[in-house]
This record gives sequence, structure tokens and C-alpha cells, in this order.
Amino acid sequence: MGLGTPIFSLTIMMHDKDKILHRIKIIKGHVSAIEKMIEEDRYCLDVVHQSQAVQKALKNLDTLLIKDHIGHCVVEQAKLNEYTKIASELIKIYEFKQ
Repeated sequence: MGLGTPIFSLTIMMHDKDKILHRIKIIKGHVSAIEKMIEEDRYCLDVVHQSQAVQKALKNLDTLLIKDHIGHCVVEQAKLNEYTKIASELIKIYEFKQ
């Protein structure tokens, strides 16, 4: 993907896969609710509130993915003395969060 091809991606995704998929289902539900609300001409602030719920769910998903990455990929990279790669990836994560 955008950060290159991680060596440990398959292992990592298996670790918290159920939590990740659960969060994605929550996000899908919120997005579907927004679509329905717009189709039904619901009150603008109600739609905004639902949009904020999507943003919060996405932020929670990001947090889960980043924690998993640091707790597993970064640890494995450190064992292989890949400190430059670790630093580069952590900087990219920080830049994306801005």
C-alpha cells in the first residue's frame, strides 16, 4: 500500500481481524444511515451528527490499526534491526494523523 509492502501484514491482520472487521461494519452502518437520512430529507444537523459518528468510528479504526502495527510489526522490525524503516513508518503515521 502507501507505506510499502510490510513483511508481517498477514500475521498482524489475523491478530485483531475480528475487531477490525467489527469496526468496519459499524462504519458501514453509519454511512448507510447518512445516505438514508439524506434520501429522506432529514434535518441537516441530524445528518451532521451521523457524519461525526462515522469520523469517530474511522478514528477508532485508525487507532486500532496503529496499535496493532506498533505492537507487532514494529516489534518484529526491531528484532531484525530495521530501525530506519521503523522511524520512517512512524513518521508517516504521524504525518497522516495531522
